[in-house]
Amino acid sequence: MLIGLFIGNWVYGAMLSKKIETQLIKRLELVNDRVEVRYGNIGVNPLFSKIKVDGFVITSKTESQIIKGKHLELNMSYSEALGLITSKTLEEVKSFRVNLRELEVYAEETNDKLMVNEIMLDFDGYLTKLDLSNIHNAFPVKKQVVRLVAADISLAQSPWAKTLGLTDQQVTDFNKIDKVTVDVLFNPNKKVLDVRNFSFLSPIVTLQSKASLSYTGDGVKGMRPKQTLSEIDLKLNKNGAEWGDAESTGRFSLQNLLVQLEAIVKYEEGVPHLSAQKSSVLLEDFKVIYAGQKKAQLEARTALIGLKMDEIDIKRFALESALEDDNLVVKNAQLRSSLVNADLDAIIKLDVADYKASEIVKGKLVISQLLENLKNGLVTFEMMTGQTIPRDGDDIILEMSGRVGRPTIKGLKY
Repeated sequence: MLIGLFIGNWVYGAMLSKKIETQLIKRLELVNDRVEVRYGNIGVNPLFSKIKVDGFVITSKTESQIIKGKHLELNMSYSEALGLITSKTLEEVKSFRVNLRELEVYAEETNDKLMVNEIMLDFDGYLTKLDLSNIHNAFPVKKQVVRLVAADISLAQSPWAKTLGLTDQQVTDFNKIDKVTVDVLFNPNKKVLDVRNFSFLSPIVTLQSKASLSYTGDGVKGMRPKQTLSEIDLKLNKNGAEWGDAESTGRFSLQNLLVQLEAIVKYEEGVPHLSAQKSSVLLEDFKVIYAGQKKAQLEARTALIGLKMDEIDIKRFALESALEDDNLVVKNAQLRSSLVNADLDAIIKLDVADYKASEIVKGKLVISQLLENLKNGLVTFEMMTGQTIPRDGDDIILEMSGRVGRPTIKGLKY
């Protein structure tokens, strides 16, 4: 009986494949005269609601390829698939899944192509033609879930890459993406749009994030944001990153980067209000190297303080902040570099209507281990202005208060 089931499924599937191909040919004949679509074998598996197409190419009439794929698989019932092909207008879209392999999208501007080894689009929901045409006034009433997963992506070459002075190997590194995942839920009953997962993995960086938007009203025109929540976790992978050329743009390298952010923003009469925030940033071993004409140009600009531009490095930059009772608390902010060391702690009373009007409750910036030429520059400043910069031994101490836009610094007038 089981063998008969599979034989029947194969025979019935072959019949349906021919029927779909016949209808597809008719449909393609109606495609505008600017493009041509070619494809290989079509297979239908009625038992598992799968339709497969082996090899397809979309070209322009000038024989220039636009899109090419080796394998396409559609998880959709035969009746729905045939309805999509035969219908002159798209009346409704039901749940489906599409898998594509070895997809190539050509970018004529760069004479290159975007390549994706595998891509999956999963739609779980229900949309009608009326839903789409009326979306400005009213959102669909059904819950919609969209999930996209793409793996092994190579981006087309971009003109900006050469502008930044990237070498061919650097361009390859930056244009490579191992995996992208997007998972979005729209729930009209709860009036919530959730980006449940947005993740990005490449040889250089790893990004994990999610966000949620709650709203009032209905439709694109009537929707008003109520609250947003977001979380971001970004890190540089172990091998770090390098880009640029020392003689044209500067040679940059970065070995470690961690960024973590959580935030809640509430909206009052359309005005955003940051109600909760927590962030952490860590950057280590960042270097810039200049040489040749680029180095000479920069040193000409810094001749007054005698700053050499052979190499600038930041050994460590760290920052932690959190929002506590409308006070932004900055603690353990630290800079360690070849030019200067600095430490900052501050408490800032936020003014959500005008952030420049926010008040520094207290803030203390300690600057130490300045490069000798920078020290000389400060001495020149003191002589010209007749002021003495507040110090504790060799360390410069700047105690701040007042408005963020124009703070008061204890012991200095300006």
